[in-house]
Amino acid sequence: MATATGTEHYVSRPDGKVYYYKVGQGDPLIMLHNVGKSGWIWRNVIGHLTPHFTCYNIDMPGFDHSDVPPQKYSVGDYTDAIVDVMDDAGIQQTDILGDHTGALLGLDMAVRYPERVKKLATDGLPYWNKERGQVLWEKFFLPQFTDTTSYDIPVAPLVSWEEAVAKKPNLDRETFDKDEEIKRKSRHWIRLSYESLSGFDSEAVGPKVKVPTLLIYGEGDPLLRGGQRAYEAIENSVLKVYPGTPGEAHYHKPKEFAKDVVDFLQDR
Repeated sequence: MATATGTEHYVSRPDGKVYYYKVGQGDPLIMLHNVGKSGWIWRNVIGHLTPHFTCYNIDMPGFDHSDVPPQKYSVGDYTDAIVDVMDDAGIQQTDILGDHTGALLGLDMAVRYPERVKKLATDGLPYWNKERGQVLWEKFFLPQFTDTTSYDIPVAPLVSWEEAVAKKPNLDRETFDKDEEIKRKSRHWIRLSYESLSGFDSEAVGPKVKVPTLLIYGEGDPLLRGGQRAYEAIENSVLKVYPGTPGEAHYHKPKEFAKDVVDFLQDR
């Protein structure tokens, strides 16, 4: 698959620079990654999108090429940063593609800035209320933060490839190396961001979304448990589940995922 050559950009904000990679042709598409990652997650998808859209692949504040802000962000702080990127790039209205917690940001964008969002496509939208989010924080997210010696709060430990692959034999080395690179820079920020995002009441926000919304889940994605609730609550939504897909759809079936996104955004 041939990939078009793009350009790198930095948007200056009061609490640091935000990076995005611009590539492709056509109407704008903002791409949002999940916590602890970067725009790198879309590497196998973006080449299928660029013939149809001008892609703005953002490293959210605190991750990879973007600066780490000095203070903890709320979901609203993240979406304000997205709007600043749009303003800097001269984008009045855009489609949005978000993965996991990046999908939460897209949801918030669609409600807080409805005039700026045409359509929303998501992979593994977390759909929970504050009570469910608190349970997930305490039972799933918090136990991952076991390093109590590096910062004022516990953070995720740095691990070797050998340690990681012993726990996950099918782990991809390239993905591991990128995740550890981001973690070395942003462990404290990752902890703060998970805390903010798990406290976001997406069930309260969902019914307020009026833009057409595509909900894609891998069958094995734990966040699928909220997929039906999201579909029933979000007006003008479409739900697609990829059978046999163990996790995020864009990672395991990038070509199929990209086709579904293009077809949805372009009314095919």
